[in-house]
Amino acid sequence: MAEELGKPSITRTLAENLWFPVVLFLGFAVVYLAASHRPQPHDVPVAVADPAAATRIQSRLDEVSPGGFHIVAVPDAEAARSAVLDRTASGAYAPDPAHPVLYVAKANGFTLQSLLTQTFTPVANGKLAVVDLAPTVAGDPLGNGLFYLLLAWGLPSYFVVMMLLRAVGLSHRAKLLTFVGWAAFLAVAGFLIGRAMDVIPANPVAIPLAFLSSLVVSVVSQGIVPIFKQFFPGVAATLFVILSSASSGGIIPPQLQPALFRALHPILPMGNLNDALRGVLYFHGVGVGGHVLVLCAWLAAGMALNAGHALWIRRHAPGESGPPVEDPVLEMPRPTALPTHGHRFGELEPMLLGTVRSTTGERVGGAILTVTDGKGRQLVRTTADDEGAFAVGGLPEQFVDLVVTAPGRQPTARRTFFREGVFRREDFVLSPEPALTPSSHRPQ
Repeated sequence: MAEELGKPSITRTLAENLWFPVVLFLGFAVVYLAASHRPQPHDVPVAVADPAAATRIQSRLDEVSPGGFHIVAVPDAEAARSAVLDRTASGAYAPDPAHPVLYVAKANGFTLQSLLTQTFTPVANGKLAVVDLAPTVAGDPLGNGLFYLLLAWGLPSYFVVMMLLRAVGLSHRAKLLTFVGWAAFLAVAGFLIGRAMDVIPANPVAIPLAFLSSLVVSVVSQGIVPIFKQFFPGVAATLFVILSSASSGGIIPPQLQPALFRALHPILPMGNLNDALRGVLYFHGVGVGGHVLVLCAWLAAGMALNAGHALWIRRHAPGESGPPVEDPVLEMPRPTALPTHGHRFGELEPMLLGTVRSTTGERVGGAILTVTDGKGRQLVRTTADDEGAFAVGGLPEQFVDLVVTAPGRQPTARRTFFREGVFRREDFVLSPEPALTPSSHRPQ
């Protein structure tokens, strides 16, 4: 008996297959816009080379931008310059009546430099001289080019984990070694491309920093796969693609972003890589150690997650590496045996449902269904439950052969054609094996 079944709820089908693109849409459309929408200063530190002038300037700025700036008094102009170069201040102001000077660092971001210039020009009554203490290289006049290298070092490290989920023949150790080699390739290739385009200075210390950050993304992503299973792509993309890049400070400095992104900036990997690279490339390594420690902490957490999963496998399923977790966006469904009851969100929808009965109408539990393609290659094999029911998903759009066997019964076979989006029911009836007669044992 064969019949085509109606499709499941369109709403449920779309929800199960489009949730990941929706996550990406909301991330880029809402999170990115929120991070860059109407940049406002938040407690931006500025050194002022005159204690008396510092008090007056703080009061004036509090009127036009409450909480926007934190004025720090320093003894003289040299101390003000040093505050910018040692990264304790985003800018510095020397209020000389004749020649007021604003010290900035474009390496901290063109947006921040522009804000400081606009803010202190009225303070200096329009006579402001701006001195850039840390100019960016010629190929990056706006100071934003480094951000795109951050993306090149981070995003592929996340996607390589998704792609290797299909490589079920690779051991866990082999995958981790692949991540190491991949991170090394990204770090070296990205640095060479950045240098060829004159986007970053010629300081090779950037290579180990990029390697560390890229490895962090891959190792942590691999570590959370067993935790979030089919929802891993959305979780990892939110963490390492959406939130990490939005709070990195690569385009909009964290001092100008809303509170959420200012809080995430010193925690997530891309923000720490951004600050570490700027420190190495433009500020003689000032403040890099703390960012490296944060990245090392992320790497340690990722290694712990991977080691914990490996330990769990050894204890609960010796010799097994765990079922592969497929990316619902990049991975085509494979023929898979499914539970006959209790379909869960995120699982494949059954394409084939059916039961196995005897000629007297009794259900045949334990019957074996084997599905083969036109060349006789096995696609999937499943066992009917106690009620004789079976379910299969992910079948290709082609003719397949269905073979049902059970102990003590004659096997039966059937060829049918499956179309994408069409769900079929195939019920089988198994006859008992013919009884042997005495004549069957007579010698010929």
